[in-house]
Amino acid sequence: MNAHVEPDKMVRREPPEAAWRADLLANTGNSGVVAAAVALITDPGFTVIAWWRAAKWLRFNTRWGHGITWLIVRSLARRGCFISVLAEIGPGLKLPHPTGLVIGEGSHVGSGVTLYHNVTLGRHAWNQPGCPRVGDGVVIYAGAVIIGPIKIGEGATVAANSVVNRDVLPKAVVAGIPAKSMRSASSSS
Repeated sequence: MNAHVEPDKMVRREPPEAAWRADLLANTGNSGVVAAAVALITDPGFTVIAWWRAAKWLRFNTRWGHGITWLIVRSLARRGCFISVLAEIGPGLKLPHPTGLVIGEGSHVGSGVTLYHNVTLGRHAWNQPGCPRVGDGVVIYAGAVIIGPIKIGEGATVAANSVVNRDVLPKAVVAGIPAKSMRSASSSS
């Protein structure tokens, strides 16, 4: 690895088995080899994240991974998903309906996150830096758009069809265009 690479830009080379187990448990409630085989056939959310994790691992850990990664990403796009292999996704991602999902390069998604269909995580524009950082345990409902270098706090909820372009506090509920806080941890106590 290049010694001049910033720590945030470094690629983790750990095997993805633990993340796959957490993804399987989050999407199906089951674990084990048989449950994984059944889920790959019957559960589109687990199938998408499992193939994405395989593509990311191949891309950064093998010499021939670029071509296979391209094929896997193209096949996910045919399912209606675009998840960049340059995104960082924690274990336990739940995708109840993965159609229309876009996770752009540079996006960071924490562990135990739930993303519904037509969710977009990305930049303001292709030539502007900065992608969203989604904390652990966040739920983002259908059609939400999260853009720019913002942070969604742990345990937050983003309502359907919201456009989030500012930081969201932990455990807050946001809704609207642009998204405004409906409730936060401090106001509910």
